[in-house]
Amino acid sequence: MGYDFCKLRKNHDALHECNGCQVIGSMFEKRREIESKRSNNPRALKAVFHKSLEELRICANKCATCRVLYRAIWLRQITKEEADRLQSLPGHIWAQLPPSQQGSASDFNQCLLTIGVGDTLQDHTIADVSCTRQQGTPSLNLCAERTHSAVNAEVNGWLRICHETHTECRNLGRSRRNPTNLIFINPTSGILRLIEGSKIDHVPYVALSYTWGEELATEDEKANIKAAATKEKNSHQRREGFPMAGLPGTILDAIRLTLSLGLRYIWIDHICIVPPVDWNDEASKMDEVYGNSYVTLATCSSMKATDQIPYFREAWRYKTGACRLYSGHWLANVDMPLNEIRLRSTLFTRAWTLQEERLTPRMLYVCGQRMYWSCSVTQQVETGQNGGLPRLQGPDRFAWMRHPQSFLRACRRQDSAALHEQWLELVKAYVKRNMFNTSDRFPAIMGLAVLYLGPYTDENEEVRGQEYLAGLWRHTFAQDLSWSVQSPGASERRLDSVAPTWSWASVPVCSDIATQNMVEPTSDFALLEDSRLGSSGDFDKASKVVRRGAKIKSVTVRGRFRRLLAKASMGREWSSIVPWQNAKGEFDFSGCISEFIHAHNLSTGQLVAYEPHKQEIVAQLDYLLPDKGYWDSPDVLSGSNLKELACLQIGRSSMLLLRQYRTQGGYGYQDEYSSSKYQRVGICNSVHNSFFVAAPLETIVLV
Repeated sequence: MGYDFCKLRKNHDALHECNGCQVIGSMFEKRREIESKRSNNPRALKAVFHKSLEELRICANKCATCRVLYRAIWLRQITKEEADRLQSLPGHIWAQLPPSQQGSASDFNQCLLTIGVGDTLQDHTIADVSCTRQQGTPSLNLCAERTHSAVNAEVNGWLRICHETHTECRNLGRSRRNPTNLIFINPTSGILRLIEGSKIDHVPYVALSYTWGEELATEDEKANIKAAATKEKNSHQRREGFPMAGLPGTILDAIRLTLSLGLRYIWIDHICIVPPVDWNDEASKMDEVYGNSYVTLATCSSMKATDQIPYFREAWRYKTGACRLYSGHWLANVDMPLNEIRLRSTLFTRAWTLQEERLTPRMLYVCGQRMYWSCSVTQQVETGQNGGLPRLQGPDRFAWMRHPQSFLRACRRQDSAALHEQWLELVKAYVKRNMFNTSDRFPAIMGLAVLYLGPYTDENEEVRGQEYLAGLWRHTFAQDLSWSVQSPGASERRLDSVAPTWSWASVPVCSDIATQNMVEPTSDFALLEDSRLGSSGDFDKASKVVRRGAKIKSVTVRGRFRRLLAKASMGREWSSIVPWQNAKGEFDFSGCISEFIHAHNLSTGQLVAYEPHKQEIVAQLDYLLPDKGYWDSPDVLSGSNLKELACLQIGRSSMLLLRQYRTQGGYGYQDEYSSSKYQRVGICNSVHNSFFVAAPLETIVLV
């Protein structure tokens, strides 16, 4: 039979406590014993206190402590898939106390107890519970049913207060224009109707931020998602009216949630973008679609469009009250910070949802166990008391993340330096995200690019002085060119058909890049590309400037230009210049102090060029070279042709690594080079002052 963790007894507070929770209490006693000995080797204490999640659930029906611990585990489950996986996860339920810090009494009096499911340390199996010697935050008990009137009342309270009292949030809207199409929801019949936004006055509407998740869907689910789309052949019927029945789960629940908010209109891309509309034209309007919304729903609980938003929220199955272990420690659940929701939710691993969040003045995050809110003035988490109860928050490890409305605020302030800094941060975050169709690399960020141009538009909404160049900006072109990859991948994954090599948009999806490299300007570098603004006699609106800029494949520049490697440079093994114990990242050239040499790290893409008695050049290649020293495609750089690399100075200590562009004929690549066209292959942001002293000024075309 084994040990009976569920056996109950009354504790000193006359509450039921199981043997499992007694085990946790004994861990504190053990820790007190270790601290009394002033051990120089403090260690974490870990113990199993239930055999399975199901046993914990059953025990929580009577054990006051188990209810707190059961809730802690469930509060970590953001998505429906996480919740489903948790219920099928085998293994014990265990608790762990962190090691004490030099026998600190305060450390004993207050700490975080870790609760885990299973036998491995994985994030989705771990939760924290606050343990303190003094009774603190009152217990919070929310409605388990997401559609309960109390939940709707609290969310509606957030909306009402924001719209009635937050002038700053109201001022972040883009215009009074409706999207091209909206869905009208008949609250009586439940019939939906697709209407043209231009034919009605501006109305309060919900914008939906969700993920199709087709790569995760079954064939039946893919068919369901596909059938929900508005097509030319059914668009007329949908303008007459169509039923909700049969729509994918996330879309259906979002429509129902819209009604519960007292609203009648919703924008959903899959239904509201009607062929044969120009997709890029609609994509460039996302700043208004999300910026003008009454509120945007972020369905964090869904991993694909067919997932239903959970109706029953397991974390709130049992009501909890104040409880403490026999060691005297009071237990309380800890709120998950919104930033962690934003980082962990599958929704925010998608490229499209970055701008959907950053363009909206008000965001409602619908999670598996709780509702969260963010506007420019405040952030809220569902408490059931309209904020009346104090909240207990654990350490926010994600405080470095930007506020969701920070980009909107920077645009309104028209602080060009702060705006550009945020743009670079957005690009870094964007490139790291996934997308199903790589052809969406530019469309999925067009709304943010249009918003960026706000400070450069005149009273006629026409752009003056700034230009979008394949994801980079004319005014900051040198710095924008200085992006670098953190972990280079294979060159065949480069998005050649999407963007030129000098643009960050050419790197593969889910890449980690650095964008905020400091570039000290040099007067020798210049963008010679003629501005396309006003080229037809009239200046253009921001959306047109961005659509045109996304199509740019080359730019003409001037700068100091030279070869990276001397003709006499000899290749060396990486290990020959890197000391065996090299914690500082230094290079040792003592064995070749009077030679021209270069070395390449095959695993990191680092390239070092050394000239006698001079500071070495350490560059980062955008893509890895093949182990064998060659690749089949002549378009790809290989280890055997490193001496072809050229350098273009873009800042006092920054330069691009370039390779001459090989032209492509009718039957594939030819053995001919374009004399002035170059492709980017890497970057160096630590060039020493003398490297370009004798280099001539050259005019070249970057492609």
